[in-house]
Amino acid sequence: MSVHNFPSLDELDLQLIEELESDARQTYKDLAAKLQVNRHTITSRMQRLLDDGVLKIICWIDPAALGYKLMVAFAINPEPGQIDEIADKLAACEQVLHVHLCTGRFTIVAFAQFRGNEDLSDFLSNKLGSISGIVQFETMLTLQLVKVSTRLLTDEMEPRHLEAPVRDLDDFDHKLIEELHENARQKAGHIAKKFGVYESTIQRRMKRLMDEHVIEIATIVHPLVLGYEGIAIIGLKCDPHKVKEVADAIASYKQIQYVSICTGRYDISIWVAFHKLRDLRHFITVELGSIPGMRDTDTMIVYKLVKTRNQLPV
Repeated sequence: MSVHNFPSLDELDLQLIEELESDARQTYKDLAAKLQVNRHTITSRMQRLLDDGVLKIICWIDPAALGYKLMVAFAINPEPGQIDEIADKLAACEQVLHVHLCTGRFTIVAFAQFRGNEDLSDFLSNKLGSISGIVQFETMLTLQLVKVSTRLLTDEMEPRHLEAPVRDLDDFDHKLIEELHENARQKAGHIAKKFGVYESTIQRRMKRLMDEHVIEIATIVHPLVLGYEGIAIIGLKCDPHKVKEVADAIASYKQIQYVSICTGRYDISIWVAFHKLRDLRHFITVELGSIPGMRDTDTMIVYKLVKTRNQLPV
C-alpha cells in the first residue's frame, strides 16, 4: 500500500481508538472518565488522531435506504502506462466509492453503487465506456453483503443488519443524515438549533434511524497505523451449495473487513487486512483451505488506495 507518515501510537491512543470503535458518539467527558485522564487530554488526543489521518468518524447509511439497489465491482486491466489516468477517471465518478490499485490478475479494482439498472447501463456506456486504455474489464454484481466492518481492534458485538428492511426516509431524515455526514459527532442540541426544533426531536429521530439500522456512527482506523502491512482483495470459488456457509465462516475472522456473495468470475469477494505477507499466506493456505466447500482463491494485494469513500450522496 502507499506510504503514510503516521505518528506512533501509545497505550492511551490505542485505548481511545478501542472506545471509539465500540461507540463513536461517546462524549469527551465519558471517554475521559473511562480512560481515567482529564477531558483536555482526550480532546487533544482525539483531534491529533483525526488531523493525522489515523482515524475518521463517519455516519454510515444503508445504501438501500437512499435508493441504491446495486453494488458492483469492476475488475480492470489497462494498457501499460495508463493505470494512474484510468484510476483517476474512475475516482472522479460520484457513484464510485473505492478505487484500488493491485497486484495480481487485475490491476484496478473499483466498487460502485447504483440506484438501478438504468444508472448502471449509463455508467457502463457513457463513463466506463468513454475511458480509453482499458484492455479488459469484468463486472461482479453483489447478491448479498455478508459482512462490512470498520473495526480492527474490537470485536463486532452487534454486526450491521445488512438484510434489514428498507425504510422510507422523509425530508427531515435526509436533512439530518446530511448534517451527520458533515460531522458525525455533532451533539443533538447543536443540530436542533440549526433546524429550529427541540433537542428531544433530534434525539428521537437519531435513535429511530439507528435502531432501525438505517444509519450507524462508525470509527474507521487506517490499518497501517495499527501494524497491518496491507490489504488484499481475494476472490473465491466455492461448491454451489456451500457458498453461504463459506461466506459466513470467513466473516467470523476479525481481520476480514468485507464479505460479499456475488455474480461473475467469483462466488465470494473479501477484503482482508494482514500484518505480514506470511500471515496472508497462512490465512489463504491454512485458514481458507480448511473451510469445507472451498475450491479456489485468487488474491490481489492492494498497493495503493486511489479513492476510499464510505458515504453515499444523500
